[in-house]
Amino acid sequence: MARTNFSGPINVGRIQNTTGTSINENVRNVAFVECHASFPVNHSNFTVTTDADKLAVTGSNGASTTSVTLVDATQNVPGITSDGGFEAASVITLTSAGNDSARTATITGTDVLDNAQTEDLTMANADVATSTKTFKTVTSIAIDGSGTAGTLSVGVIETGLISVVCRSLFNEYPLGQSSTSSSKNLANNIVIPKFSRINDIRFVVNEAFDTAGFDMQIGANVAQAAGATLNSLDLDYFAGDADNDVKAVASHHIPTGMDQTVAQMKNCLNVSDDDAAGFEMDKAVVISAKTDDALTAGEGVLNIYWTQQVNDTN
Repeated sequence: MARTNFSGPINVGRIQNTTGTSINENVRNVAFVECHASFPVNHSNFTVTTDADKLAVTGSNGASTTSVTLVDATQNVPGITSDGGFEAASVITLTSAGNDSARTATITGTDVLDNAQTEDLTMANADVATSTKTFKTVTSIAIDGSGTAGTLSVGVIETGLISVVCRSLFNEYPLGQSSTSSSKNLANNIVIPKFSRINDIRFVVNEAFDTAGFDMQIGANVAQAAGATLNSLDLDYFAGDADNDVKAVASHHIPTGMDQTVAQMKNCLNVSDDDAAGFEMDKAVVISAKTDDALTAGEGVLNIYWTQQVNDTN
Protein backbone atom coordinates (compact mmCIF):
# COMPACT_ATOMS: atom_id res chain seq x y z
CA MET A 1 0.00 0.00 0.00
CA ALA A 2 1.33 3.45 -0.91
CA ARG A 3 2.06 5.97 1.81
CA THR A 4 3.11 9.59 2.19
CA ASN A 5 5.79 10.72 4.65
CA PHE A 6 6.04 14.16 6.25
CA SER A 7 9.19 15.13 8.14
CA GLY A 8 7.53 18.12 9.78
CA PRO A 9 4.03 19.00 11.02
CA ILE A 10 0.99 19.02 8.73
CA ASN A 11 -0.77 22.40 8.85
CA VAL A 12 -4.44 23.04 8.28
CA GLY A 13 -5.94 26.51 7.90
CA ARG A 14 -5.37 29.26 5.36
CA ILE A 15 -4.06 32.21 7.41
CA GLN A 16 -0.52 31.60 8.65
CA ASN A 17 0.22 34.94 10.36
CA THR A 18 -1.84 37.46 12.30
CA THR A 19 -1.60 40.88 10.64
CA GLY A 20 -4.73 42.48 12.08
CA THR A 21 -7.73 41.90 14.31
CA SER A 22 -10.40 40.71 11.91
CA ILE A 23 -11.37 37.06 12.34
CA ASN A 24 -11.66 35.27 8.97
CA GLU A 25 -9.46 37.87 7.29
CA ASN A 26 -6.11 38.44 9.01
CA VAL A 27 -6.06 36.42 12.26
CA ARG A 28 -4.05 33.18 12.26
CA ASN A 29 -6.26 30.10 11.98
CA VAL A 30 -3.61 27.44 11.43
CA ALA A 31 -3.77 24.18 13.38
CA PHE A 32 -1.86 20.90 13.19
CA VAL A 33 -2.82 17.33 12.29
CA GLU A 34 -2.43 14.85 15.17
CA CYS A 35 -0.25 11.75 14.89
CA HIS A 36 -0.76 8.44 16.69
CA ALA A 37 1.21 5.27 17.41
CA SER A 38 0.53 2.24 19.56
CA PHE A 39 2.34 -0.70 21.14
CA PRO A 40 0.68 -3.90 22.45
CA VAL A 41 1.99 -5.75 25.52
CA ASN A 42 0.95 -8.79 27.52
CA HIS A 43 1.78 -10.28 30.91
CA SER A 44 4.71 -12.33 29.56
CA ASN A 45 6.60 -9.12 28.75
CA PHE A 46 6.73 -8.38 32.50
CA THR A 47 7.18 -11.88 33.95
CA VAL A 48 10.42 -12.77 35.72
CA THR A 49 11.03 -15.71 38.04
CA THR A 50 12.92 -14.73 41.18
CA ASP A 51 16.49 -16.03 40.91
CA ALA A 52 18.80 -14.62 43.58
CA ASP A 53 21.99 -15.84 41.89
CA LYS A 54 21.14 -15.50 38.19
CA LEU A 55 23.92 -12.96 37.66
CA ALA A 56 26.44 -13.91 40.36
CA VAL A 57 26.67 -16.90 42.73
CA THR A 58 27.91 -17.07 46.33
CA GLY A 59 30.45 -19.74 45.47
CA SER A 60 32.36 -17.22 43.38
CA ASN A 61 31.84 -14.22 45.65
CA GLY A 62 32.92 -14.89 49.23
CA ALA A 63 33.81 -12.55 52.08
CA SER A 64 35.91 -9.49 51.14
CA THR A 65 34.63 -9.42 47.56
CA THR A 66 35.43 -6.07 45.95
CA SER A 67 34.91 -7.01 42.31
CA VAL A 68 31.94 -9.29 41.73
CA THR A 69 32.50 -12.35 39.56
CA LEU A 70 29.55 -12.50 37.17
CA VAL A 71 28.06 -15.64 35.66
CA ASP A 72 27.92 -14.03 32.20
CA ALA A 73 28.54 -10.33 31.65
CA THR A 74 26.81 -10.48 28.25
CA GLN A 75 23.52 -12.11 29.25
CA ASN A 76 20.19 -10.28 29.16
CA VAL A 77 19.41 -9.53 32.81
CA PRO A 78 15.69 -10.51 32.95
CA GLY A 79 15.91 -13.02 30.09
CA ILE A 80 12.89 -11.44 28.37
CA THR A 81 12.43 -10.68 24.69
CA SER A 82 9.36 -8.51 24.21
CA ASP A 83 6.76 -8.86 21.45
CA GLY A 84 8.63 -7.56 18.45
CA GLY A 85 12.10 -8.89 19.18
CA PHE A 86 13.79 -6.40 21.54
CA GLU A 87 15.32 -7.51 24.86
CA ALA A 88 13.93 -6.08 28.09
CA ALA A 89 15.66 -4.73 31.20
CA SER A 90 14.96 -5.17 34.92
CA VAL A 91 16.13 -4.16 38.35
CA ILE A 92 18.70 -6.42 39.98
CA THR A 93 19.08 -7.67 43.55
CA LEU A 94 22.21 -7.95 45.70
CA THR A 95 21.81 -10.49 48.52
CA SER A 96 24.31 -10.10 51.35
CA ALA A 97 25.00 -12.89 53.83
CA GLY A 98 26.68 -10.48 56.23
CA ASN A 99 26.31 -6.84 57.29
CA ASP A 100 27.16 -4.82 54.18
CA SER A 101 25.05 -1.79 55.12
CA ALA A 102 28.16 0.43 55.19
CA ARG A 103 29.18 -0.70 51.71
CA THR A 104 28.25 0.77 48.30
CA ALA A 105 28.01 -1.32 45.17
CA THR A 106 28.70 0.47 41.88
CA ILE A 107 26.75 -1.33 39.16
CA THR A 108 27.79 -0.78 35.54
CA GLY A 109 25.87 -1.95 32.50
CA THR A 110 23.35 -0.82 29.92
CA ASP A 111 19.72 0.29 29.99
CA VAL A 112 16.95 -1.05 27.74
CA LEU A 113 17.99 1.42 25.00
CA ASP A 114 21.63 0.23 25.16
CA ASN A 115 22.84 3.44 26.81
CA ALA A 116 25.73 2.93 29.23
CA GLN A 117 24.62 3.49 32.83
CA THR A 118 25.85 3.12 36.40
CA GLU A 119 24.14 3.08 39.78
CA ASP A 120 25.60 3.40 43.27
CA LEU A 121 23.54 1.11 45.50
CA THR A 122 23.71 1.00 49.29
CA MET A 123 23.96 -2.66 50.28
CA ALA A 124 22.00 -4.50 52.97
CA ASN A 125 22.56 -6.08 56.39
CA ALA A 126 22.07 -9.82 55.80
CA ASP A 127 19.28 -8.94 53.43
CA VAL A 128 18.48 -7.90 49.86
CA ALA A 129 19.23 -4.54 48.23
CA THR A 130 17.40 -3.76 44.97
CA SER A 131 18.58 -1.36 42.29
CA THR A 132 16.48 1.64 41.28
CA LYS A 133 17.51 1.56 37.62
CA THR A 134 16.60 -1.24 35.23
CA PHE A 135 19.49 -3.02 33.51
CA LYS A 136 19.51 -4.84 30.19
CA THR A 137 23.07 -6.01 30.84
CA VAL A 138 25.40 -5.84 33.84
CA THR A 139 29.09 -5.79 32.95
CA SER A 140 30.63 -5.15 36.37
CA ILE A 141 29.84 -4.58 40.04
CA ALA A 142 32.45 -3.03 42.32
CA ILE A 143 32.19 -2.96 46.14
CA ASP A 144 33.89 -0.11 47.97
CA GLY A 145 36.17 -0.29 51.02
CA SER A 146 37.27 -3.71 52.22
CA GLY A 147 34.49 -5.46 50.32
CA THR A 148 31.69 -7.69 51.53
CA ALA A 149 31.34 -9.00 55.07
CA GLY A 150 30.24 -12.42 53.81
CA THR A 151 29.14 -14.10 50.62
CA LEU A 152 27.21 -12.20 47.94
CA SER A 153 24.82 -13.21 45.19
CA VAL A 154 23.26 -11.07 42.43
CA GLY A 155 19.99 -11.83 40.69
CA VAL A 156 16.50 -10.77 39.66
CA ILE A 157 13.16 -10.62 41.45
CA GLU A 158 9.60 -11.37 40.35
CA THR A 159 8.16 -8.17 41.81
CA GLY A 160 10.87 -5.86 40.46
CA LEU A 161 10.52 -3.14 37.83
CA ILE A 162 10.87 -4.31 34.19
CA SER A 163 11.43 -1.99 31.21
CA VAL A 164 10.25 -2.73 27.66
CA VAL A 165 11.08 -0.46 24.71
CA CYS A 166 8.08 0.28 22.47
CA ARG A 167 9.80 -0.87 19.29
CA SER A 168 9.32 -3.88 17.03
CA LEU A 169 11.34 -5.59 14.33
CA PHE A 170 8.17 -7.39 13.19
CA ASN A 171 4.44 -7.45 14.01
CA GLU A 172 4.14 -10.35 16.47
CA TYR A 173 0.69 -9.20 17.58
CA PRO A 174 -1.81 -9.08 15.95
CA LEU A 175 -0.23 -10.38 12.71
CA GLY A 176 1.68 -13.31 14.22
CA GLN A 177 4.96 -12.39 12.51
CA SER A 178 8.44 -13.44 13.63
CA SER A 179 12.05 -12.62 12.78
CA THR A 180 11.83 -15.03 9.84
CA SER A 181 8.72 -13.47 8.28
CA SER A 182 9.44 -12.43 4.70
CA SER A 183 7.54 -9.14 4.72
CA LYS A 184 7.71 -7.50 8.15
CA ASN A 185 5.15 -4.97 9.32
CA LEU A 186 6.54 -2.26 11.64
CA ALA A 187 3.30 -0.73 12.91
CA ASN A 188 4.10 -1.50 16.56
CA ASN A 189 6.64 1.28 17.20
CA ILE A 190 6.44 4.48 19.23
CA VAL A 191 9.31 6.84 18.45
CA ILE A 192 8.27 10.51 18.70
CA PRO A 193 10.11 13.20 16.69
CA LYS A 194 11.95 15.84 18.71
CA PHE A 195 10.12 19.09 19.55
CA SER A 196 6.74 17.33 19.31
CA ARG A 197 3.83 17.84 21.74
CA ILE A 198 2.07 14.88 23.33
CA ASN A 199 -1.67 15.44 23.63
CA ASP A 200 -2.71 12.18 25.26
CA ILE A 201 -1.31 8.94 26.66
CA ARG A 202 -3.66 6.00 27.08
CA PHE A 203 -3.01 2.45 28.25
CA VAL A 204 -6.04 0.43 27.18
CA VAL A 205 -6.38 -2.84 29.10
CA ASN A 206 -8.66 -5.41 27.46
CA GLU A 207 -7.65 -8.34 29.70
CA ALA A 208 -7.00 -7.57 33.36
CA PHE A 209 -3.54 -8.24 34.79
CA ASP A 210 -4.08 -10.86 37.50
CA THR A 211 -2.16 -9.21 40.32
CA ALA A 212 -2.90 -7.06 43.35
CA GLY A 213 -1.08 -4.21 41.63
CA PHE A 214 0.42 -3.51 38.19
CA ASP A 215 2.21 -0.17 38.44
CA MET A 216 3.34 1.52 35.23
CA GLN A 217 5.63 4.36 34.17
CA ILE A 218 6.11 5.81 30.68
CA GLY A 219 9.65 7.01 29.98
CA ALA A 220 12.05 7.95 27.19
CA ASN A 221 15.66 8.69 26.34
CA VAL A 222 17.14 12.09 27.26
CA ALA A 223 20.04 13.80 25.47
CA GLN A 224 22.87 14.79 27.81
CA ALA A 225 25.07 17.91 27.83
CA ALA A 226 27.18 18.58 24.76
CA GLY A 227 25.50 15.78 22.88
CA ALA A 228 27.55 13.17 24.70
CA THR A 229 27.11 9.53 23.83
CA LEU A 230 26.05 9.13 27.47
CA ASN A 231 22.38 9.61 26.67
CA SER A 232 20.24 8.41 29.54
CA LEU A 233 16.85 6.84 30.17
CA ASP A 234 14.28 8.63 32.34
CA LEU A 235 11.90 5.86 33.44
CA ASP A 236 8.96 8.20 34.14
CA TYR A 237 9.71 11.06 31.74
CA PHE A 238 6.14 11.36 30.44
CA ALA A 239 3.77 9.72 32.96
CA GLY A 240 3.23 7.25 35.79
CA ASP A 241 4.98 6.44 39.05
CA ALA A 242 5.65 3.60 41.46
CA ASP A 243 1.97 3.54 42.55
CA ASN A 244 0.30 4.03 39.15
CA ASP A 245 -1.88 0.89 39.12
CA VAL A 246 -3.26 0.03 35.65
CA LYS A 247 -4.21 -3.64 36.15
CA ALA A 248 -7.98 -3.30 35.59
CA VAL A 249 -9.86 -3.43 32.29
CA ALA A 250 -10.17 0.26 31.40
CA SER A 251 -8.70 3.08 29.34
CA HIS A 252 -6.07 4.50 31.70
CA HIS A 253 -5.13 7.95 30.45
CA ILE A 254 -3.36 11.06 31.71
CA PRO A 255 -3.62 12.80 34.10
CA THR A 256 -5.85 10.71 36.39
CA GLY A 257 -6.13 7.13 35.13
CA MET A 258 -2.44 7.42 34.26
CA ASP A 259 -0.79 9.59 36.93
CA GLN A 260 1.03 12.70 35.73
CA THR A 261 2.93 15.41 37.59
CA VAL A 262 3.42 19.00 36.43
CA ALA A 263 7.00 18.18 35.40
CA GLN A 264 5.80 15.21 33.34
CA MET A 265 3.13 17.39 31.73
CA LYS A 266 5.81 19.90 30.67
CA ASN A 267 7.83 17.07 29.13
CA CYS A 268 4.72 16.20 27.12
CA LEU A 269 4.19 19.80 25.99
CA ASN A 270 7.68 19.63 24.49
CA VAL A 271 9.18 16.15 24.32
CA SER A 272 12.62 17.76 24.09
CA ASP A 273 12.11 19.73 27.32
CA ASP A 274 14.90 17.99 29.28
CA ASP A 275 17.31 17.47 26.38
CA ALA A 276 20.57 19.41 26.37
CA ALA A 277 20.01 22.54 24.25
CA GLY A 278 21.23 22.06 20.71
CA PHE A 279 21.27 18.26 21.01
CA GLU A 280 17.55 17.47 21.05
CA MET A 281 16.65 14.00 19.85
CA ASP A 282 13.69 11.78 18.92
CA LYS A 283 12.09 9.96 21.85
CA ALA A 284 12.04 6.16 22.01
CA VAL A 285 9.16 5.43 24.38
CA VAL A 286 9.72 2.87 27.16
CA ILE A 287 7.12 1.13 29.34
CA SER A 288 8.33 0.18 32.83
CA ALA A 289 6.03 -1.85 35.06
CA LYS A 290 6.12 -3.71 38.36
CA THR A 291 3.77 -6.46 39.52
CA ASP A 292 2.86 -7.34 43.11
CA ASP A 293 2.41 -11.05 42.31
CA ALA A 294 3.21 -13.66 39.68
CA LEU A 295 1.50 -12.75 36.41
CA THR A 296 -0.37 -15.33 34.33
CA ALA A 297 -2.79 -13.08 32.44
CA GLY A 298 -3.13 -9.51 31.19
CA GLU A 299 -3.05 -7.64 27.88
CA GLY A 300 -3.07 -3.98 26.95
CA VAL A 301 -2.12 -1.44 24.31
CA LEU A 302 -0.22 1.80 24.92
CA ASN A 303 -1.50 4.61 22.69
CA ILE A 304 0.24 7.98 22.36
CA TYR A 305 -1.14 10.93 20.39
CA TRP A 306 1.03 13.90 19.43
CA THR A 307 1.39 16.88 17.13
CA GLN A 308 4.66 16.57 15.31
CA GLN A 309 7.49 19.08 15.92
CA VAL A 310 5.14 21.97 16.71
CA ASN A 311 7.68 23.44 19.12
CA ASP A 312 10.14 23.93 16.25
CA THR A 313 7.94 25.64 13.66
CA ASN A 314 5.42 28.41 13.19
